[in-house]
Amino acid sequence: MALTLRDVHCDPIADRALKELMHRYTIVEEKNGLVLTTKSGDMKLFLQYMDDLHQLEFVQNRNMKNENERLLVLLRAVHQQRESWKVRALTAEAEVLEASAKISKNGAPQHVTELRYAALKRYLAKRFHPDHAPGEGIEKIVRNEIFKEIWNEIDRLDQGGATARSSSAA
Repeated sequence: MALTLRDVHCDPIADRALKELMHRYTIVEEKNGLVLTTKSGDMKLFLQYMDDLHQLEFVQNRNMKNENERLLVLLRAVHQQRESWKVRALTAEAEVLEASAKISKNGAPQHVTELRYAALKRYLAKRFHPDHAPGEGIEKIVRNEIFKEIWNEIDRLDQGGATARSSSAA
């Protein structure tokens, strides 16, 4: 019995494979089966059995799986590089601030400490802020709660430092 379009449309796997082929081929139903001709007209495929389409779907899925795995490896590498560059940028920023504090006229140790504190505060905000934190589900919730707790302490220190500065200025 010859393969018909009706048979293909009744089988979800074969139908999916045929729809993929329709982007490059025109399909004609003949008495021996289906004939697929490239849209440029230089090649024909003859499909006589449903297994031909099943095999094509299997090969396409395997190729897609291999491509997904390759992309995941690249994604991990890019993510590691991004994290490495973040750390390097924050380290360089702290070094520049420290060097500028030593050069400036007001480069007292107290000023360097404030610069380090500011760099640490920026680092914590960039690293743990809920808008930038990696992870999903419970991990993201836990990171968010930890950030809130740390940031409340930072705010308390900032307010305490502001009152200590204002009282020493008076």
